[in-house]
Amino acid sequence: MASQNQNESQFNAASLRLLEFMRSVTPFDTLAGRELETLVSRMEIAFFPNGQHIVNKGAPPFQHLHVIQQGSAGIYLTDERGQKMLVDVRGEGDYFGGTSLLQKKPAMFDIIAQQDLITLTLPAAELQQLVQKYQVFQRYFGASLARTIQAVRDSAACRQPRLFGERSVHLDVFLTGKRVADLMSKNVLTCAPGVSVQTAAQLMAQRRVSSIVVSGNSLHPLGIVTDNDLRTKVLAAGLSPEVSVTAIMSRPVQTITADTYSFDALLAMSRHGIQLLVVMEADRMVGIISEHDLQMETGSSPLQVIREIERAASLSTLVNLRPKIDSVLEMLLRQGGPVKQLVSLVTELNDRLALRILKLVEHEMESEGHGGPPGTYGWLAFGSEGRKEQTLHTDQDNALFYSTASDRDEAEASRWFLKFSERVVDSLDRSGIPRCSGGVMASNAQWCQPEERWQTTFLEWITEPDPHTLLMASIFFDFRPIYAGSEFPYLLQEQVLRTIRNNRLFIRFMAKIALNNRPPLSLLKRFVVEKTGEHKNKIDLKMRGLTPVVDAARVLSLDLGIKTQNTFERLSAINRKGVIDDSFHADLQEAYEFIVYLQISRHLDALAKGEEPDNFLDPASLNSLQRKMLKESFGVVRRLQETIEYRFQTKVIEV
Repeated sequence: MASQNQNESQFNAASLRLLEFMRSVTPFDTLAGRELETLVSRMEIAFFPNGQHIVNKGAPPFQHLHVIQQGSAGIYLTDERGQKMLVDVRGEGDYFGGTSLLQKKPAMFDIIAQQDLITLTLPAAELQQLVQKYQVFQRYFGASLARTIQAVRDSAACRQPRLFGERSVHLDVFLTGKRVADLMSKNVLTCAPGVSVQTAAQLMAQRRVSSIVVSGNSLHPLGIVTDNDLRTKVLAAGLSPEVSVTAIMSRPVQTITADTYSFDALLAMSRHGIQLLVVMEADRMVGIISEHDLQMETGSSPLQVIREIERAASLSTLVNLRPKIDSVLEMLLRQGGPVKQLVSLVTELNDRLALRILKLVEHEMESEGHGGPPGTYGWLAFGSEGRKEQTLHTDQDNALFYSTASDRDEAEASRWFLKFSERVVDSLDRSGIPRCSGGVMASNAQWCQPEERWQTTFLEWITEPDPHTLLMASIFFDFRPIYAGSEFPYLLQEQVLRTIRNNRLFIRFMAKIALNNRPPLSLLKRFVVEKTGEHKNKIDLKMRGLTPVVDAARVLSLDLGIKTQNTFERLSAINRKGVIDDSFHADLQEAYEFIVYLQISRHLDALAKGEEPDNFLDPASLNSLQRKMLKESFGVVRRLQETIEYRFQTKVIEV
């Protein structure tokens, strides 16, 4: 009897260890406790010694899913000479046999134990039932990258440890993000339009809130009154407290939907220069979100930094704000949220910095006796800044255009604007945005030109292309005015698109150039890493992962007459034009976003270690799930380049 109890205790302990292991495996970690326990009770343990052939290519379909608990398995293909080539290595928490089992197809690879291997085997019927019952299993074992990432979002894997160092970003920074509904105040203080200012102030004092929304019976906001309105529009102006709130309320009310990401709320507040937004659902007010709500969540507020930037009275004050700007940016990136919103907020802060520098340099030159600008001008951004895709590791890509009344004035204007541009570039450099190593800056006379010369330059690049001008076009055609003193940049963009429509050879050349950087993935889905040098065994996320998408999206946008510059927005517009279908578009968005996320993670890790950020990543630093997602992301990028090759027939032209 004692022996029987001992055996049961040992069995239970073993089962508990298996159960604990399966709770860490995606997507089994989504199952309820009792269901997972039942499933584990139906799994068996298989052992394969090092070197054993588990299955050969062409073998009958798998009858079990193998979940690797310990050791590793090599996935091999045999070439025409009979040599085995390693395609992939599966380790703890990985699977094999799932695709063959679900599609009822023969084994596609040879699978060999690379170490003593222990797997938990799940019968085919059990996996098929899970796939039929739960979308998370259906998505995870599907082929779509978008479905795979959505499955991970639904699973507990996004709560796994950080991707890199001790202070680095969590995987859920990319996979999750707080929504406005998570942070908003639902109990909104409201009043009718006929209420007096005094009554409104008393209601605000009783509730200890800083605002009151003026609304009708339908809970639709008509206006909003804040503490600041009471101080500036009533007390300071000597207005009677008996007047109606409609006399001082701000309108129209800036609103946002409850399912919007909190980062979008931050962007909206910063762009409108306000501190709160009314939250709407189906034309009905459901809450209010303030800068304070966001600050409580993030620990700091970029809106406060923006106000400090705009209040800075001197360039030295502005330069000294850089540590605070970097601190806020780093904190926001670590807090998490959708990548598109993250990089948009980085760009927003840098734009505000550049705008304030332009204004302060103007004042400085006037005070020194150089006079004001001798004509209208504008400041252009190119590259990642032009696309609103800046991260922590970025440099300057800018230019200046101006207009003058006569040729005589142009010589004077050229001297003034070059002096002005050098000071602006220097101030940006001292403010933490370094100079462009390639000299693409307004301080370079080549990129500080009158409007007519800019127009001539752009059109010559299109009508007389050569390798150098095609390279210039790939940089300069992602342009955006940070400050536009005239309509010139918008008119220039329209003329560029019209000219391209009449010069098909140019766009085909651009397509050829867009294929220069290939994703670092072999035909057998192995990472292609640097073989030697400082970045040995690493891949360049920017040049080999992001640039191919950026270049392809640019070419297709120019071809289709799409005006937007942002890569995410370009891909959406290309999808709406019917060039890529919805499924491929979803995969492209996820692939691009995931690679940007890895780039941001790499930058944050370098900063945590006191190192200079770069774009190189060692795939070995990723876990198996992240490697799978990165490989699939590169595969999607490769498909996009194949689309470019087919659409523009690039193989039959030479640049």
